[in-house]
Amino acid sequence: MKAHIGALIIAVDPDGESGGTCDYCGKETRTIWGYLRADQQTIAAYVVQWTRNHPEHYPNIDLLIGTSGDDALEDKKLAAWQFNPAVNSFRLIDSASRPAAKSKLCNESLTREQVLADSAFKELTTSFLDAVWLDDPRLPEVRALGQNVAASDMGRNP
Repeated sequence: MKAHIGALIIAVDPDGESGGTCDYCGKETRTIWGYLRADQQTIAAYVVQWTRNHPEHYPNIDLLIGTSGDDALEDKKLAAWQFNPAVNSFRLIDSASRPAAKSKLCNESLTREQVLADSAFKELTTSFLDAVWLDDPRLPEVRALGQNVAASDMGRNP
């Protein structure tokens, strides 16, 4: 499955993954990354991080958007999204606190307000977020966090 932005077809190209331990709770963490491509050109890189089976630690999706393959162009901007399983939705967050902001590839880490102020860039990041969320085959576990929280809430008495 591929996402579309107008006539442009966005392909998700999963790449690597790693695991670790959460500094706060000691549970297992997972980090995956990959690329978004259009017409065989890389147009963004993404990183998804989450603490496994622990929805209270909101998963993060970082999108580094810009020209790939030409590091002379300093146009790579980082936008960061956070998934809240309790309400099964995303919100933009300031990207400066994300590890990707420290990458030498990142030329500008954007605040939430900067992304929201540029409607075209916000639409682009939203489309890229949708593509990663729906098309990366390693994310069912993260998507299930929201479904599991919603299902457990249904069993509670008001």
